Amino acid sequence: MIGDQAEVLQHLNSARKHADQAETEAKPELYREAIDELSAAVEILLHNTGERQGDSRSEIDLPAFDR
Repeated sequence: MIGDQAEVLQHLNSARKHADQAETEAKPELYREAIDELSAAVEILLHNTGERQGDSRSEIDLPAFDR
C-alpha cells in the first residue's frame, strides 16, 4: 500500500481548503491545487484497491502521483 486512510483524508481536506480559498479570495489558480489534491486521493484509493484485489495496478505508473 502506498497510502492509508489518513493520507487520503489529508488530501481531501487540503482540496477543500484550496477550493474555499479560491472562492473566497478570488484566486482561481488555487482550483488547480484542489484538483491536484483530489487526483492524489483518488489515485491512492485506486492503487490500494488494486493491491487488495490482487490486481497488478501497483505496477502501473499513475500519471499524477509519483512515488
